Amino acid sequence: MRIDLHCHLLWGLDDGADNLEETLSLCESAAQNGIRVIAATPHYANYAKTDDFLYARNRRIAQLNTLLKTRGLPVHVCGGAEVFLHNGIFEANDLSPLTLNRSRYLLCEYALQPFDPSIALPLAEEVFDRGLVPIIAHPERYATFHQHPSLIADLADMGALFQVTADSVAGRLGKKVQRLAVELLTDGTADLLATDAHHPEIRGNALDAFIADFPPEVTPELVTYATQTAPQAVLENKPPDAFRHGPWAF
Repeated sequence: MRIDLHCHLLWGLDDGADNLEETLSLCESAAQNGIRVIAATPHYANYAKTDDFLYARNRRIAQLNTLLKTRGLPVHVCGGAEVFLHNGIFEANDLSPLTLNRSRYLLCEYALQPFDPSIALPLAEEVFDRGLVPIIAHPERYATFHQHPSLIADLADMGALFQVTADSVAGRLGKKVQRLAVELLTDGTADLLATDAHHPEIRGNALDAFIADFPPEVTPELVTYATQTAPQAVLENKPPDAFRHGPWAF
């Protein structure tokens, strides 16, 4: 049973699915690719409007799960968010309702464009100070991480987890991004592999097609760990020591 912890399948909330038809298409594709649980992770950046965000997200999740059951699609959707880390977090209210499946794990992102590297650690530290564990989404895509690779090690030393994206590992976003994604998976830095799907055709979730293009060092056993074992530990709110430490050795 594969689990996709990063997906923008809820319609009309962000730059993901535009309508319910696209949402259902993503769910059908998920089922065809062995994905049985999807965390709905719409972009979240306005820390002053958490209640509005949660109302819209939860309403769509409830509607979608009812519809999936009616249609007999073997997919369940749980809650989450992709939380953009910026200075507003220091004044934010409770962030725990934004976590993945109401666990301690908060999916977080930085700016894709170059940003001041000195802010990366304080923003993550604020997440830890709130009793949560940041999961850094698609670290292989951040220009600043490529320019300052020690940031990844520093975040890992703090206890952050990392999620790489399947299309990055498959080389769809260029060799530079692929090299870092593969390195993070195989050296034990990244535990989680997700689709970050937005639309059925563009940035989709056809996981099997991505896996077919993975380099050989990303073994089937590693894929199983990163798409099943590790994300299951997140959903079950297991402590951080439930995850591997060090290079892939299973």
